Amino acid sequence: MYLRPTQPSMSLRPLSPAETAVEVNGGLQIGASMTMETLARFPAAQAFPALQMALRSLIVSSAHREAKLCNVLTGEGEVQGLAAALIALDAELFVTGPIRERAISLRKYLSLDGLKISDDESITDFFLPKSSLPKSQSGSKESSNYQSVDYLRSGQALCGVAAWARKSGETLEEVRLVLAGCTQVPVSLKRVSAALRGRESTPSHIEAAIRKLGEERLTLYNPELTMGSHLFNLTKTLIKRAVIMI
Repeated sequence: MYLRPTQPSMSLRPLSPAETAVEVNGGLQIGASMTMETLARFPAAQAFPALQMALRSLIVSSAHREAKLCNVLTGEGEVQGLAAALIALDAELFVTGPIRERAISLRKYLSLDGLKISDDESITDFFLPKSSLPKSQSGSKESSNYQSVDYLRSGQALCGVAAWARKSGETLEEVRLVLAGCTQVPVSLKRVSAALRGRESTPSHIEAAIRKLGEERLTLYNPELTMGSHLFNLTKTLIKRAVIMI
């Protein structure tokens, strides 16, 4: 688990800590009050393609440009794509209380079970970890992306899939897939991800893994596309596109 540094290496601009981002040992620590447009322009954010892609899809709407990153904590549908990208990137939250500071995963915080924080605690920062490859896997590479179908370029996803993977050649060593927009909260696709792990990212292996989608515990719904079968097929298409582009 990441520990907050006492002297961050580089700040975006001289604002309050909640409105800035800092690079920390290859990772990125982001103040909860940083605006989405400012984060999208921050050079270090380019190291996290899924984050960049989700931000770009969201801030096409002027209503979202000055929105704060902490908006993803509300669970609202319009920011689910960004939340999914952060979860795929294994984001953690800094929770500060009167006695101590602790870190919790964004995935657990936004789950249906709802990992709660105390009334006297507040979420101050998000943290995206750096690559932590052991020497034996020094030839491996990590990548991510976010694929979605939006409401007429509104930034709100009809359905979206965020993907992160570590690859050695064409072999997927680790995979995280997160579905958003057509579920109540962003959902980690654990069975599909497990089916891809250790496989080459070939069309046949991807198709086989996508068949595991029916085994996931999720309910697909979106008022703009009422037929569940259409959402199911759209989800499969987005998963395939996301994995191929990693």
